[in-house]
Order: sequence, then structure tokens, then C-alpha cells
Amino acid sequence: MTWEELLERLSLGQDERTLFLPPDLSPEELARYAAGLANHRGGILFLGVDGEGRVVGASEIHPLQITHALFQLTQGLLLPYVEVIEGPMGRVLALHVPQSPAAIAVGAGRVPFWDGKRLTELRMGQALPEPDFTAQVLPAASLSDLDPVEVLRLRRILEERGSNLAALPDLELLFALGLLERVEGEDKPTVAGLLLAGTPLALKRLLPQAEVSYYFHGQPDGYLEYAFREDILRSIPALLERLRDLIQARNRVRYLTVGLFRLEVWDFDQEVYREALLNALVHRDWQSPDAIQVHHYPDRLEVSNPGSFPPGITPENILRHPPKRRNPRLAEALYRLGYVERAGSGVDKMYRLLLKYGKEPPEYHLFPEALTLVLYNPELDEAFVRELAEAQERLGGFSLDHLIAVGHLRRVGEASLEELSRALQLPLEAARKVLTRMERMGLLRKEGGRYYLVRRDPLGERALGLLANPLSRREVEAQLGLTPRATLALLNRLIREGKVERTGRGAATRYRRRV
Repeated sequence: MTWEELLERLSLGQDERTLFLPPDLSPEELARYAAGLANHRGGILFLGVDGEGRVVGASEIHPLQITHALFQLTQGLLLPYVEVIEGPMGRVLALHVPQSPAAIAVGAGRVPFWDGKRLTELRMGQALPEPDFTAQVLPAASLSDLDPVEVLRLRRILEERGSNLAALPDLELLFALGLLERVEGEDKPTVAGLLLAGTPLALKRLLPQAEVSYYFHGQPDGYLEYAFREDILRSIPALLERLRDLIQARNRVRYLTVGLFRLEVWDFDQEVYREALLNALVHRDWQSPDAIQVHHYPDRLEVSNPGSFPPGITPENILRHPPKRRNPRLAEALYRLGYVERAGSGVDKMYRLLLKYGKEPPEYHLFPEALTLVLYNPELDEAFVRELAEAQERLGGFSLDHLIAVGHLRRVGEASLEELSRALQLPLEAARKVLTRMERMGLLRKEGGRYYLVRRDPLGERALGLLANPLSRREVEAQLGLTPRATLALLNRLIREGKVERTGRGAATRYRRRV
């Protein structure tokens, strides 16, 4: 945040998600206000600002003092990101406080709550969350369980991101990331520290559940049979690299030319499966002895992890529900390292990239003690992907809502408002507004209470223009720049639609437009 952005935000005053505090608070008072924000919707706490939004400065306070105090006073449940903003009027600390999945107490039975105007306390008896397991220190863990090479890897990642943390000495760096705690005068790694920088031997001894099993299945229906398996027990950065190598070695790519651009369409997009793997790591139940499993089939990729969705989140609302973190310490460290977004936009990213290339949205299967995410790899519809890319270029891009509605109608053909509302995970009136806008854009049409996709067919139009004179398949293929399979599929579709006729046999086969 720049100084100008800070002043603009301060001019708007306090609200449900914004709080101004002077610098002379006790650590306990600061913890109550920060927990009050977390217990409502989360937000930003500006330290060094009076109640009227005037900067009074917070030059004497170090960000690490704040994070350490809040962590201690909330039993490890609150670890905000502290941003330092300096300008002509002084220094302000912006505490980015995430929403808590359940009530955070500060002191015995005291659960603060910020309502936008004042700090109150929630009713007694509200359930408190279990302590964050990834913030705990295992009794048998020691500094020797951390791999210097993995610590160097974390530093290199921070350097590439331009983070100021990269300039800190090793121990200070690990403390800043929440990967070390001081226990009875001794520096020890947290569970998050072991997961991000532990040696393989330490993980095997202390956290064997950190293993991830990768299976490659040669046949779509061969669940119990696999052609290849590898069990991986490494720190999370090394683990992600190895899984990427294993998947990419069996990942096909096809190239489509759209205008001046060439699109790469993979069976499984790297960004999509990376988000799926990170979700499994961040949201799994780390106290379960079971491992994460990755099953790679030709037509789908399945990622299964112990533990279900956080409370309140279901497959039917995952796109719209405010993000909740089961393992805040690990999630915060991964955020600072650039692996995950604080706003929980990983699911949005998966949806957008899958739908952009004509694939299905991610599918979630819930079990009593596990969750499986399925990424499907349907047969590539080159014509649709081209049409979608050209429409986005013509209209200046699509929102995620547009992509979801277009993708759903492409799969089912037609749908009611209620059906599209469920696909969009929006209330009926909000869904109606999205669809009305898409009608105005010329993407949808509505007939008899049902919505239909208005498909332009630029590829078919180009083919019909070429076929004013009879041409062979190879000639059409060369003119349109398609693969043989895609060319044959296009020509057969135009024949079925009665727009093209085929004459001759074998090498003498020709295609021409019907008059």
C-alpha cells in the first residue's frame, strides 16, 4: 500500500472491516481489537492512526513485536501480516487480519467482536477452534531437523518476490515466517517449519503423514491397477517440484492458433493442478496419519486429502463462501512465500483456467474423513476454444460468472434460471442480472424461460468460404491450420448440419458448400 492509498483509505473512516488505533495500546488491548476483527469478517487494523483518521505515527513498534505478541495472546490462532507504510506524516503499521473460522478468545472466556463502531464481546459458550497444529512445536523437534538447503530455497523464493524478509539472517527469517518458536529458551521448529524446511529423515521420524503418494494409471477405469507409483516425503517446495515433474512427464499439450496468438492447451494445466495440490496441503487434517494421494489418469486427475471442508463450506458454495483456513500458520507462511493468495482465490483460478479451455469445473467428492478433488480432461473441442478466445478478445474478456454460464450451457445445451443459479452459486436475482448482461452481450438468448448459448461459428464460416470450390480434406486442413482430426470433425459437423456435401471416394474425396 502506498502513502497516497493509505490517506485515501483513512479518509473513508472506520467500518466493519477497518479499524484505527493509536500506538500507545497495551499488547492485550491490541490483541482484543485484532481478534475482534478476526471474529467478525477480518480486515485491516491501522496502528498509528487516531479515531478521526489522522496519522499520529507508530515509529517505536517493530512488526515482529506485534506478530509475536498477538500469537502468544491468542494461543497461536492469530498471525496477521504486518505492512509498514512510511510517509511525510510518520509511520503507520497496517495489520492485515484474516477472518477466523471460529471464535478467538483473548483471556479466559473473553471473545471480542468488532461491529464497525465499537468493540464488544460475543456471548459465552461459543465454541473455540482447536489450536492450529501447524503452529505447534513437537517435543522431539530441534533446529537440527531443518535442512540448510531447504532454508536457502525459501530465501531464494523470497528474493525472487522482492520480499524484505530475504535480507534477514536465517534464524530471524524463520521466526518471521512463523517456522520457529522459542521454547524454554531454545529455538525449535514449528510443524509448519518442518513441513517447509524439514529434512526427509526428520519428516519420516516426526511427520510421516507429510508423505504424498503419486499413482499413474494407464487406463481410465483402472483404479486398483497402476503403471507407476512414487511415495514422496520431502519439504513442501521440493514436494511440489517433484509432483510437477511426475505429472508433466505424462501431460500432453496441444497448440491452437487464434488470430496472432498461439494457445497451449494441456491435458492438465500446471497452474490448475498446482492449486489443487496446495489446497490439499493447506486444508488437510495434519493430525491424521493418512497421506495425500494423487491419482493421474488419462481422462482425470484426482487429489485426495485427509479432512473435509472447513465448517460452513460445501461444494455448492465454495466459490462464494468467505475463505477459511484450517492451518493458519502454514497458510500464512505459504502466502508470504507466494504459493497461495491470502484472499483464497485458488478455487476461482482453477475454475477460470479450466473453463477458458473448454474443460469442466473442478468436482468435489466428500467422504466422512477425506475430500477428493477431481480435474477432468475431456476431449478437446478446438472450435469452442477458438470461439471462446475470439469472443473474449472481441468483448474485452469475460468475468468468471460469464465463463461458468457459457461452460454450463455448452455442456447441457439449455438451462433454466434456477439451474444456472446453482451452477453460478448465486441467489436467483443475482444470477438473473448476470444472465441479462450476457444476453445484451449477445452470448445468450432466452426462449420460453430457458437460456441457450448463442454460438458464433467463425471456424465454420471460414470453412464454408473456402468450400465455394471443392477441396480435399488436406487442402482444408492446410488453409485453416487445424490438425487432421479436428479438420475431419469440422467437416463432418458441417455435413450433419446440411451446409457441406461430400463427393467421391478415397483419394478423390472432395468437400464443397451446398448451394
